Amino acid sequence: MTELDDLTHAYVAAHPVDAARELERLDENDVAALFEHAPARLSAPVLEAMMPPLAARCLSIVTAARAALLLGELGAPSAASILRQMAEPRRRALLDALPTPASLACRALLRYPEDAIGALVDTSAVALPARTTVAEALSAARHREAETATDVYVIGDDHRLLGVVTLPALLRASGEQRLQSMLRPVAALPALMPLAGAIEHPAWRESSLLPVLEHGGRFLGALSAATLQQAAAARPAPVGDAEQALAGVLGEGYWSAVSSLAQAIVALLPAPGARKD
Repeated sequence: MTELDDLTHAYVAAHPVDAARELERLDENDVAALFEHAPARLSAPVLEAMMPPLAARCLSIVTAARAALLLGELGAPSAASILRQMAEPRRRALLDALPTPASLACRALLRYPEDAIGALVDTSAVALPARTTVAEALSAARHREAETATDVYVIGDDHRLLGVVTLPALLRASGEQRLQSMLRPVAALPALMPLAGAIEHPAWRESSLLPVLEHGGRFLGALSAATLQQAAAARPAPVGDAEQALAGVLGEGYWSAVSSLAQAIVALLPAPGARKD
């Protein structure tokens, strides 16, 4: 068995997935020792690549402060998937120790069963009020917690999804133009939809990134096709599962209803160039 000392910082930085597979073969106490002392910027990608149950067991050994630091370096879906595997006292303590934005995002995802798409959502997706200007939206998109800017989801005062404004449209528009004059309808998925029903959903034919809505149409975040496929591959669904098939049918009806509602809302909004109060 490879000794822990052989996993140099350079190797871990260059090959976090390979390092994760190696660490999964080692004693949990040795792995916890690595996570306790190695730089967080190097440890976090490896932790994120580990199987969540194993990552959770290792973080249950390290100090709470260190575990919270490492979880805070991860995206909310990854952190929540690890926290989900922990016993309640430890999970609650780490949620309390996380920075407020990360804690709130993880708590939102942990409300959903692990086989529902709400547990996989990227809660850092940019969602802005309809009266936001293009200049403000571009600034928010460039500073989101991701490598690249993305489309902007537009929400009402009650946080219900109104539509989307694409990044190309933002780049072409005047900086003073408001999002409410640029909306386009967007298909959406319900947060409680099972993975098996979501992966074959017709909405993926239109986009590789879809918004996810809570009960009542409130915007929760966005889900990528790649994230969904990865999660579904890790949890293969039984063939012929009637409940999952029914969930897929219901999900398609929900998508159609939300899409129609979005189109109706967009039709009522001011046209481009209309006077704004």
